[in-house]
Amino acid sequence: MDSETIYTLIHERGQSWLAQADDGHLALLLPDPGLPEAPVPFEAGHAVLSPLEGNADIDSVRWLAYRWGEGQSLAERLALAPLGCIEAVQMVARLLEGVVHAGLLGYVMNPPRVEYVLLKTDGELQLAGVLPKGAPVEPVMPGVATLLFHALSGQPPICDEQGCFPLLSTLLPDVDPRLEAIVASVSANPAYPAFRSPLDLRTALLAYLDSLGESKDAADEESMGPLPQLLRRMENTDDFPALSRAVGAINRIAEADTEKLQALSSVILRDFSLTNKVLRLANSASHSQFSGGASTISRAVMVLGFDTVKSLALALVLIEHLNNCEQAGALREEVARAFFASLISRKLAEKCGYRDLEEARVAGMFHLLGKMLTVFYFHEESQEIDRLIAKGEREEVATQRQIGMTYAELGMGVARSWNLPDKLISSLASESGKARAPRQDSDWLRLFANAGAGLMQATLADDEPTRFKGFLRVRDQFGDALRVSERDLRVAVNDAVQETLHEAAVFGLDAQADGALLRLRQLAGLPALTISQPDDEEVAADAEAGKEAVPVASPTDLPPLLDAIKADVKDRPLVIDALANCIQEVAETLIGEFKLNDLLRIILETLYRSLGAQRALIATRSVQRNAIVGRFGFGEDIDQFLPKFSLPLDDSADVFRVTLAKNADMLIEDIDNPGIQNRIPAWFRQIGPGKTFLLMPVVIDRKIVGVFYADNLEAGSLMLGPKELSLCKTLRNQAILAIRQKTPA
Repeated sequence: MDSETIYTLIHERGQSWLAQADDGHLALLLPDPGLPEAPVPFEAGHAVLSPLEGNADIDSVRWLAYRWGEGQSLAERLALAPLGCIEAVQMVARLLEGVVHAGLLGYVMNPPRVEYVLLKTDGELQLAGVLPKGAPVEPVMPGVATLLFHALSGQPPICDEQGCFPLLSTLLPDVDPRLEAIVASVSANPAYPAFRSPLDLRTALLAYLDSLGESKDAADEESMGPLPQLLRRMENTDDFPALSRAVGAINRIAEADTEKLQALSSVILRDFSLTNKVLRLANSASHSQFSGGASTISRAVMVLGFDTVKSLALALVLIEHLNNCEQAGALREEVARAFFASLISRKLAEKCGYRDLEEARVAGMFHLLGKMLTVFYFHEESQEIDRLIAKGEREEVATQRQIGMTYAELGMGVARSWNLPDKLISSLASESGKARAPRQDSDWLRLFANAGAGLMQATLADDEPTRFKGFLRVRDQFGDALRVSERDLRVAVNDAVQETLHEAAVFGLDAQADGALLRLRQLAGLPALTISQPDDEEVAADAEAGKEAVPVASPTDLPPLLDAIKADVKDRPLVIDALANCIQEVAETLIGEFKLNDLLRIILETLYRSLGAQRALIATRSVQRNAIVGRFGFGEDIDQFLPKFSLPLDDSADVFRVTLAKNADMLIEDIDNPGIQNRIPAWFRQIGPGKTFLLMPVVIDRKIVGVFYADNLEAGSLMLGPKELSLCKTLRNQAILAIRQKTPA
């Protein structure tokens, strides 16, 4: 091999080798056609043409190395099913564009072959085989003819004694005669006039496309290819755009963001159900190695880490959305299988010492994204796919027949449209053949996900012989690469079974009486569950907690306009528990090392969630502006509300200045109440506040440091009982203690 790059051979494809360079990128190695010396690397300057990046020696024979990408070779694609006529014509016309471009610049092309063409995961094409000027090469048109025939018919042409291709209609009886004539002409059939150049053929193919009598919309859609068509169908539904936005909102929060904890907490807290599920998972057995529990998202991020909580949220957003559909029964089964596979992937990652276990878990979950999306958005096609598989057809062939691509291709395409990380996208790819030792994170994740899916299928098989064969198949395919034994695989599965049953309730799967979870319960020696109505006591309690409220009693030395006392207030057990748990968490945090902003967010998040506020924020003093200004918060439109929240520290006698001056906690029941409306400042009304709000000043050594603020849209809807008020004050006092600890004397 050359002195600059070492290539590791992965597998042979016809007259080519797929290889991996020492820096991790893929390359396609093609036979040297007889160049007098090793070529200098170059790019032909066209998006379709793969750059020639060097050469490699295989058994003392020189091969040319072309930079390659992620995707599926045309040979692999055609092994499943032929392309649609328009898709095939569009593809060949695009490839010919690159061939013509190379010729105009003086380069020559190897005759194209199906293994030289890459169908990239982003929908683009890649063609290897461009050669330096003057290189000896065979004519390109016979290769183009073979490729076009193969793409349309699904099989390479078998020539007769005179070397002529069979007519396309012998394999495709319904083929358009005009297209058949083009194929016959390019294949040098003596009965048809031959094309003189690749440019002539490309012109004929484009003219054929233009002559089709379909409506523009239908032609556009068919020419897009399967993935754009499926994406368009999903985008036209009511819920897919919402799912895309939800996934995108979490995915856009980057590790480098200075306020990543705030951003992630805010996104999760917008969804009450998602918040509860993240917290339940964060406190589950999977994370028992972390000390202490977490009653707030902010605390969960501090304890488990940003990446872990982000990964949990990403998986939960997907499952939460997919569970809410007309096909809930069929989808819940796929969700259960994906959930089980994800935990197996996590266990394998733990066994292999992979640094980010939750990343492996998400890879395992998303590996089955294509299947879940098909059940959700293309339910009739998914039923037909299942019917074909039951009749003995391979899954890849059945999916190609019904949706034009495999489950893996659909999942990768959607994941890329969501801008998910490349290493997560690559983990969705199916691993064929014996796995090679992983060299980078994307390799590890792909192996964990594929092995997890294989073990899931083996475990859920109907009979013991099938299960046994499934385990052996996974061991033989992945055991050496992951350095795990059959016993390691079985231990991983057994642990994943227990965790799946333990955590299934988080995904709303615990009421399932059949399917995957029933099988897992049987394997674990547990009784089957019977279907029952969801227990709504907790939901009712939460709803009741949002209805009860009472204004906070003001100190007696404040003016009457701030003195609004109601004696019939009742404390709410759920609110008291939430506040008390947070007090305990903060007390434990104060003992050790902590970041002040992180601890303040824990307190603020608890106030926001437990009190059922529309918004909650912390504002602190700005010496430059001589005002108390919003710093961070949670709730509706908080990003727009925070910059507008600026409380001037002047001599006015409005409700804010009096509250701060008296260092008094204050709840205003209705800002439009005649007894109070004149004391509500104009700046506050202009920023769109709620009708009721709570103020809790933060004063240290008689100096105003800041204020906790929470509001609600409806007047009288933000209420506190005596014990609740006392606990809120304790949290505020803990905030003061934390500020004291972190403030130099």
